Amino acid sequence: METRLGLPVASIGPSVASIYKAPLHLEQAALFAVSQSGASPDLLALLEAGRKSGAVTVALLNAEGSPAASVSEHVAPLLAGPEKAVAASKSYVASLVAMAAIVAEWTGDEELTRALAMLPDAFADALRCDWSAADEAFVAAESAYCLGRGPGLTIAAEAALKFKETCALHAEGFSSAEAMHGPLVLAGEGLKVLTFVPGDVARAGVLDTAQKMAQAGADVWLVDQEQAEKNSLPAARAPHPALVAPVQAVSFYVFAERLSRLRGHDPDRPMHLKKVTETV
Repeated sequence: METRLGLPVASIGPSVASIYKAPLHLEQAALFAVSQSGASPDLLALLEAGRKSGAVTVALLNAEGSPAASVSEHVAPLLAGPEKAVAASKSYVASLVAMAAIVAEWTGDEELTRALAMLPDAFADALRCDWSAADEAFVAAESAYCLGRGPGLTIAAEAALKFKETCALHAEGFSSAEAMHGPLVLAGEGLKVLTFVPGDVARAGVLDTAQKMAQAGADVWLVDQEQAEKNSLPAARAPHPALVAPVQAVSFYVFAERLSRLRGHDPDRPMHLKKVTETV
């Protein structure tokens, strides 16, 4: 939305409404809530407060009939089917597609609209991408960075979360630019870096950061649809630069599931976690 509409977008912590009960001023704003279950009390509190403050509320939900639907003016069903595992990977990919579809309609971008219709084939290709070359490196890893930029930053954050959640691997997601302002210090022998290379104008900068990480001693792996570097993992080609991120996410999930099992875990039932996390 920021890069294609020029509108500032912020992430609002639900606790602003649920715990701190701060009065919100969201007149002429659109408040989007993205959730698999739509049941967490803090999310519901934020939606209710946002609507009272004058915001247009939109809920992107996978669970039909969820509580969030009843407090939102508009509901966009993700239609990913029942989520049986904690990781909610289907809902995550579906939410990215839904947001891209909203932006395509909002901007009247016919090219992006056509590309969205081509995603099923791209996802099928992504499922077939074999990242087993990285198995040995990440099975023994104690810490990892996941890097991205622009639309790819969300995939870096999601990958880091899933490494922690399903593989019990400490990982942090960073913007490739942010990584140069401090995290680079920790680059050295033992640190694994998974870099999600975008298909847009941010590409050169992300590759430059990856190179600096490698020079500092980190073990760097690239997810790059151009396959321009020798340490690139197989990546399916996205039908549009704005859709590179969700295509990369699908390939990552295949890798994370296998890696979790190789590290002795059950990716569908992570320790200490449950399917619906209800925070206040």
